[in-house]
Amino acid sequence: VIELPGVFDDCMKVVEYLSERYQVALLNSKNPWRVLGQESYAYEVAQQFDYEIGHLALIAPVGNAGNITAILSGLLKFYQAGVIESLPKIIAVQSERANPVFLYYNQPEGPNRKYAPVTVKPSVAQAAMIGDPVSFPRLASLVERYQKLAAKPSFFAVEVTEEAIMEGMIQANRRGLPVCSQGGEGLAGLKVALAQGLIGPGEIAVVDSTAHALKFMDFQNAYSHGELLKEYGIATKPHLTNHPQSLAISGPKPDGETILSAEERGRFVQTAALAVAKSLGLTETP
Repeated sequence: VIELPGVFDDCMKVVEYLSERYQVALLNSKNPWRVLGQESYAYEVAQQFDYEIGHLALIAPVGNAGNITAILSGLLKFYQAGVIESLPKIIAVQSERANPVFLYYNQPEGPNRKYAPVTVKPSVAQAAMIGDPVSFPRLASLVERYQKLAAKPSFFAVEVTEEAIMEGMIQANRRGLPVCSQGGEGLAGLKVALAQGLIGPGEIAVVDSTAHALKFMDFQNAYSHGELLKEYGIATKPHLTNHPQSLAISGPKPDGETILSAEERGRFVQTAALAVAKSLGLTETP
């Protein structure tokens, strides 16, 4: 492991320099072979909906813009090959602390629209904390083609707050959908898109969760304990915290050393199950 100073954008410039001058293969989201592989996301979504996807809104968090570039590219290939007959909406989501794509597409369309990198601020969506995405030129080109072929406005960019990202991550995980902070960013973007009317009645939203909850899991733990660094600007909401609840269970119970008899184990199982049911407000089935 080699550690360099700076943020992702700084390190990206270093590895680009290395790959251009040394025998080093660049394997991150600038690598065209990786983007080709990521196109499978678009193909699988189309397959899941029997290739009728004009009523979908695909929502993806954007950092280096590799995922969303691949989604656009895959859908365009399917459309031009006649596999799908219509193109879905695409909604790019960025944190307000790392938002060059949002700022670009938030400008009026025309010759005066200018792309400019931004200086990022600390974000819990650290994989998307990128101020100058290397895939932006490809993204802009694909969006232009996509908009021309679509029968309606079909590409949008929204920005979300850091609080919304954390709350999206936690709310998903509490419902058994283990996502990382970038997944939380996507869910936060869904809420913004709904509030702005970008997703209409009868349309189905598909949110791209780029990793599972184990990635950046420390953020959720720190949130629950009120220990997120002040630089993120996030205040813990007590109703979203998740502290382990210890249940009082009487009688013999497993402790890692004592071997329970069959009778003791049976009583423990029954007592523990009743305690859990009472804690969760469960009622016994007839």
